Amino acid sequence: MENVSNNPVIITQYKWAGSWGPFKIKSSCEECDLTTHTLRALVEKEFEGKNVIFEIKPWLDNAWYCLKRGAWHPPIIMINEEMFFQFNHKQPLFDKGNLVQTVTQIFGKKE
Repeated sequence: MENVSNNPVIITQYKWAGSWGPFKIKSSCEECDLTTHTLRALVEKEFEGKNVIFEIKPWLDNAWYCLKRGAWHPPIIMINEEMFFQFNHKQPLFDKGNLVQTVTQIFGKKE
């Protein structure tokens, strides 16, 4: 039996980038860049020494995957393949405290 506590918590950001068939995203996204910077700093500061992996994936390459999980507008943040946040104009930034609490709770369930 696999030891669940050794499994990492994976935080995935889907940014405005990528290609699909003849379509290619050529513009940048300030919200995505801000989210990337914030997530990197958060992972380095709050989860130092913990088994947390931060990965960035292009949204257009993974659009069907995101849509299947109820997310369509990048930047999108998923924690262990479950949607945590997607951009909207009413709430353009994710709640850092809520992200830390969510990851901490996942670690608590593993122990």
